[in-house]
Amino acid sequence: MWENYCAYYSINVKNMTKEKSPAGIILFLFIGLLLILLSPEDKESGMLLKLVFLHSALITAGLSLFTAGGIVGLISLLRKVSGFTLLFAIEKTAVIFWVAASIIGGIISLLAWGEVFLDAPRLIAAVIVSLLSAGIYFISTASKNPRIISFLVIGLALSVWTLIMNTGKIIHPDNPFGASGPAIKFYFIIITLAFLMLSIQVVRWMKKQK
Repeated sequence: MWENYCAYYSINVKNMTKEKSPAGIILFLFIGLLLILLSPEDKESGMLLKLVFLHSALITAGLSLFTAGGIVGLISLLRKVSGFTLLFAIEKTAVIFWVAASIIGGIISLLAWGEVFLDAPRLIAAVIVSLLSAGIYFISTASKNPRIISFLVIGLALSVWTLIMNTGKIIHPDNPFGASGPAIKFYFIIITLAFLMLSIQVVRWMKKQK
């Protein structure tokens, strides 16, 4: 009896580990943070550049997730799909990454200029996207109408890109890495790729929790 119980418990623990373990999340988060620590410093911004790397990588991942959500929503609409587990996982992950990026952006502003410019267009846009995406996530997960859910996430993706493309830049640089040296550009690319992979792992893990 004891042997049967141990065997049953062992099997269940293995199954739970396969389904619930965020091993991929931990791995790519570790890689991303390690790359940020190893990244070169800028003569002007110094250590602050490492936070800029993190902010930019999270922003890129967030925009990619919103875009992916819009594409999945469009496919669901055209194919009349009723299951939205993947879509909700993408939405939730996008909100987390975007809010984290917005908070880090505020910290960078505080460290660089001694204050957070609440009237900065980019900050206002980031806050609007955060509130809009969180609201649409809760509305879509509460809705039972597949068409409404699809339209909401498609509209969110379009709204995010419209806001970002039409928001002016005060204080915020146009392209913080475009005029940088090869080493900084290289680290920007690989750090961004690490956080894109992290976002995929988070989506997969979120999907398994449903």
